[in-house]
Amino acid sequence: MNTERRKPSLVHLFFYGLPSIALSFPLIPFAVFLPEYYAEDLGLGFLSVGIALFISRLFDVVSDPVAGFVSDKFSLFGSHRKIWMFLGGLVAGFALYQLATASAGVSVEYLGLWSAILYIGWTFVMVPYLALGADIADGYDAKTAFVSVREVFSLIGMLTALSLPLIIEGPILQSIPYYILPFGFVSLLCLIVFVPEAAQTDLKANENAIQFSVFKDVINQPLMKKILSIWFLTSTASAIPSVLFPVYVSSVLEGTENEQNLSIFIYFAAAVAGMPFWNLIAKGSFKHQIMAVSITIVCLGFPVAAFLPSGAVYAFYIVCIITGFALAAELVLAPSILADLTHLSRIQTGYDRTGIHFACWGVVSKLALAFAVLFAFGFLELAEIIFENSAYAFAVAILYAGLPVIFKIPTILLLKRFPFTDAERDLINEN
Repeated sequence: MNTERRKPSLVHLFFYGLPSIALSFPLIPFAVFLPEYYAEDLGLGFLSVGIALFISRLFDVVSDPVAGFVSDKFSLFGSHRKIWMFLGGLVAGFALYQLATASAGVSVEYLGLWSAILYIGWTFVMVPYLALGADIADGYDAKTAFVSVREVFSLIGMLTALSLPLIIEGPILQSIPYYILPFGFVSLLCLIVFVPEAAQTDLKANENAIQFSVFKDVINQPLMKKILSIWFLTSTASAIPSVLFPVYVSSVLEGTENEQNLSIFIYFAAAVAGMPFWNLIAKGSFKHQIMAVSITIVCLGFPVAAFLPSGAVYAFYIVCIITGFALAAELVLAPSILADLTHLSRIQTGYDRTGIHFACWGVVSKLALAFAVLFAFGFLELAEIIFENSAYAFAVAILYAGLPVIFKIPTILLLKRFPFTDAERDLINEN
């Protein structure tokens, strides 16, 4: 039993978090720039784009269990996490380039194929990456520290992506690979060199083959089942306004493209500012309770956007600040809770299934995003058919601000009943 907790090294934290800047870029182009570009600029239509991205997500779901298994089981060149990240990064980088440089006449099949390849490569980076942070974090609060630095760098990457429209002329999507791919390559190399692999333990030998029963055992753990349900609901709720951001600002607020880009920038800047606050508040408290408070704030702030009149861009900036600041708690605390559960699982079962835990997390995240994109774009297409002018604008406002709250409220109730106690926290800190 080890009761002395080591404070995370600043060097390890920095170089662990650094690749998140590059890894966040596929999130912003896909949530904001890419759907609108393919739907409107390339003329594929919102519904077709939504279906293509949804199907590519479904194909990609298979990659999460594979990535989780191989990063738990197989080592290459002495690494069972970092080498898979590097190989996945090469695949994802090439696919991102193909998507970003597409021109007029591109097909829906092209979008679906390269989206699936990007997702699969990105998965083979992210699942081992998340697992590595859980591996090397020593204790209940240390897990939050590693998640926090990862999410701070991720949000910095998002802000960098969102600032590109303010400094670059012409299509933004096409410019992204030339900025982010070199940085991503260098940052992954720095992680490989400066961040340690997890120390080897005397755990039981892991399973020799991918078995459905292994994933079923992980998912059926009571705490795991609850946190996956919570994450699906809150991820779906957060993804809906992300994909509708441009349409909301242009159709409801009648804002300019610069105002649209600035509102997204403010939202994620507020999330960056909120990271240290929620990290501090979570110390000495139960993470799920703090997360419930933050989601309650979102549920109170978001509906205001449904009733803002045309031109009320500055009022919308305030909504972005409040909800973005509250979002930071979810980004930090939910993955930190998952890291705690992987630790408990190792103690209770004797197996290291960290990669499988994060693979299940990845599956849920992707299903949530796919569902949100299909749901939001499907209703948006329906609204275009049924409504006109002001009625259409109000329908977009309700979709943007109302749907997230519908998903967030059950999340709060589940968090209030989350059965994590002092006993589990003490077990994590003592082993």
